[in-house]
Amino acid sequence: MMESEFPQELQTQAYGILSSNDVEPLETLFSHVFGSQEPQRSQAYTFLHCCKKHFPHLLFIKLFFVIRCSPVSDTRSRSALVLRYLKICDLWPNLSLIAQNYMKSHFLVCLLEEVSMPTLRLLCGIVSEMGSEISKAGHEWPELMDFLLNSIQSDYEKLQQCALWVLAYLPKGFRPVVCEALVPSLEPLHSAILQALSSPNADIQVTACGAVVSLIGLFTSSKGRNWFNDLLRAMMVGLFNLLSHLKEEYARGAVNELIMLVMDEPQILKPYLNHLVLDMLNVLECKKVTDETKLFVDKFLLAMAEATDLAPMMRELPHETMFRLLTTSMQLLLSIKDDNAWYNTESEQGENDGKMDVYKSGILFLRKLSTALGEKRILPICFELFLGHMEATEWKKRYAGISLLAVIAEECSDEMLLILCNSLQIWSRQCKFSII
Repeated sequence: MMESEFPQELQTQAYGILSSNDVEPLETLFSHVFGSQEPQRSQAYTFLHCCKKHFPHLLFIKLFFVIRCSPVSDTRSRSALVLRYLKICDLWPNLSLIAQNYMKSHFLVCLLEEVSMPTLRLLCGIVSEMGSEISKAGHEWPELMDFLLNSIQSDYEKLQQCALWVLAYLPKGFRPVVCEALVPSLEPLHSAILQALSSPNADIQVTACGAVVSLIGLFTSSKGRNWFNDLLRAMMVGLFNLLSHLKEEYARGAVNELIMLVMDEPQILKPYLNHLVLDMLNVLECKKVTDETKLFVDKFLLAMAEATDLAPMMRELPHETMFRLLTTSMQLLLSIKDDNAWYNTESEQGENDGKMDVYKSGILFLRKLSTALGEKRILPICFELFLGHMEATEWKKRYAGISLLAVIAEECSDEMLLILCNSLQIWSRQCKFSII
């Protein structure tokens, strides 16, 4: 249904629910929105979009009312999820100035009083988006800055986490505004985030990484001390600590924040590139680290190789480092299993049987890495790795060698590929079928 087609009856029903103090109709609505049963789910979404189009101010206020008043954490969480789904940027400008001022003060109270951490996390994201909308309108929210500074320096972990979430979720356009407002408090803020990065609480530690990414403009704009240097070192130490304590889900979160940093501000990492690559290679070479985590690390390394500001330095890495980089990538290709259906060359399914997601990710990574680094840089190393794998007795390694050959074939002539194939004795059935 198009927005312009909302019937008058539905609009009347929407107004009645939004203007009432009764939260039960919204609780029923949430059960349909987050359920899977049709047509209730589609009807619930239609109702929400009707409310958004005709009564955006009432919708915002009603959802906030549920967040503040419902004794059920799941209901508060769902209300916050719906509020984020409907987009703060579409709802906030429709509030009156009086309503906006009310929300500004009472949302901060919500952050102090909310006891459910999943709900608090959602609320922090809403506050970040509210701050962005307030700034776009040319207004300020000094109380938010005071709240962030006081909370991040608090001894109460919940307040620390809350402030870090708000900072980590800052919309990109709002980050320079926040950085400028926090310049007078640079030193205590730096100290607080540095301490958070070494917190025994893994949630705080990873969220602090996100806060560093959001405030990178603050920590790198100072003409004096290099504030970012300490923070990056603490991020890497924290990453290894998470891995050593087998908290890989959190470690992946930390690596993901580093990926965001490469994508947003790659030039900042130029002085640290060699050390970062070596540190990440140590992670990839650790046998205790799972393939899922290694794929995140590969994404980080690939992001650096593809970044315009970092690509030249990546191509100039020492031969030993480059060899280690490609060797660790080859390990992903060993995540493959034998399957009888594999040998049915007339079946498309047979072609894909046995190939695990990790293997496919490894192929994709090698292909993108070879493109980013250039054939002149990687072909000699790939050929060396190819020969080493083909000399192995284990069929998986020989198959990985053939897979590497298929990747580098895109970077060299057909004649080169034929010479390589004809010069080797390939006895494994798996390898023969991979060539076919």
